[in-house]
Amino acid sequence: MVDSNQIPPRGPGRPPIRSEDETRALIIAAAARAFLETGYVRTGIDTIARDAGVSTRTLYRLFSAKEDLLKEAMEARIGAAFGSLDAARAAEADPRASLEALLSSYAGLALSDEAVRLTRLIAAERQEVPALADSYRQATARITGAFEAWVREHQQSGFLRAGNVETTAHLLRGTINEAQRQILLGLRGPLTEAEQRDWVKASADMILNGLAAG
Repeated sequence: MVDSNQIPPRGPGRPPIRSEDETRALIIAAAARAFLETGYVRTGIDTIARDAGVSTRTLYRLFSAKEDLLKEAMEARIGAAFGSLDAARAAEADPRASLEALLSSYAGLALSDEAVRLTRLIAAERQEVPALADSYRQATARITGAFEAWVREHQQSGFLRAGNVETTAHLLRGTINEAQRQILLGLRGPLTEAEQRDWVKASADMILNGLAAG
């Protein structure tokens, strides 16, 4: 153990020492905010560095290109979402309760203001920046994995009729994605909590009526 008396005190105004992981997290968070507010193409590295409170030299030491920041920002968001989806799925033993928990968790992600803005960004810039769509597609594949796990589990138990797991998982996600599509097109405003609960219940009813065995 290091004797604190041997550590020289910081001078006045000297910033606290951050770990490399903390610095990376600050930069990724700043990049995510900037991409959503300004767009990927118009966001400069100097802006991200300034918002993160680091020098551009530090940023380039940790990330070699803006595209790396995009991938990291996407992965951080989707990684956290995947954890919550997987936990929601596993928390309930009853198939209906488990499905509603999974759909509700996904709705909280996909219908959030951040997710809607991100989808708009991808739609607007995907042709100019193919990496944007590629990163999104790779990241959301993990979310589909949570739905595939639910389908596989309940097909094996005999609760669901046998079928293509991947296709069924995409259909499950699609019930929530339809609400997002309507928001994106201006066909409706953001769902209230009550509307979101009703949407989830209706989605679960439709899915189970069509896929439940017997």
